[in-house]
Amino acid sequence: MFDLTGKHVCYVADCGGIALETSKVLMTKNIAKLAILQSTENPQAIAQLQAIKPSTQIFFWTYDVTMAREEMKKYFDEVMVQMDYIDVLINGATLCDENDIDATIHTNLTGMMNTVATVLPYMDRKMGGSGGLIVNVTSVIGLDPSPVFCAYSASKFGVIGFTRSLADPLYYSQNGVAVMAVCCGPTRVFVDRELKAFLEYGQSFADRLRHAPCQSTAICGQNIVNAIERSENGRIWIADKGGLELVKLHWYWHMADQFVNYMQSNDEEEHD
Repeated sequence: MFDLTGKHVCYVADCGGIALETSKVLMTKNIAKLAILQSTENPQAIAQLQAIKPSTQIFFWTYDVTMAREEMKKYFDEVMVQMDYIDVLINGATLCDENDIDATIHTNLTGMMNTVATVLPYMDRKMGGSGGLIVNVTSVIGLDPSPVFCAYSASKFGVIGFTRSLADPLYYSQNGVAVMAVCCGPTRVFVDRELKAFLEYGQSFADRLRHAPCQSTAICGQNIVNAIERSENGRIWIADKGGLELVKLHWYWHMADQFVNYMQSNDEEEHD
């Protein structure tokens, strides 16, 4: 059980929706500090959060997840002045715009990867950090394909690949930073807007989705926090239909024994 009491949490996400509901739950867990990095200011939301737990310090920065990594470093240098350290980094920025593939990929995948690469040195035990947990909030169509939202699905598949790769013991055994993902099912804030299909053949499905029965953002946010509290390095969760389901990970490719033996050999053996 991952105890959130006294933790310093950094949340990089959109303004409102799932991120707001998740933050509300986090504020009930006696966290010490919450840094919120979002694309637009929302003082009303900050006030709601502060009212839940007045003793928790909340900091806010306007943050563009698609900025260059050099610019991210400047932001997080400021964040660390206020936060001292980061125990939990939550990545939740998301965009579904099939007409703008670049923006969708940059927001959902490369922006998240650059944020992680920027924050990891502050958390890495070998670099003076205390270890911690990275949580990538993604989608169920990062596990199974979507014939309607093809670009969005591709970006979310990338999040799963990045999460599983970064959670490898090669890294975790040295930096002490666990990595996990939560795949959200259809949620009201996502479907309650005009969505365009990648190809016009899927538009009727996208239109019907607006009125489909979906989980609320409050339920989704609660289950994201539940997943964090049940976190283990490399775990992938599905948060859908009001509950949590642990994904059974599958490996499709198995290395040849000769390849495994070579990769596990030391440098001295390589030069014999």
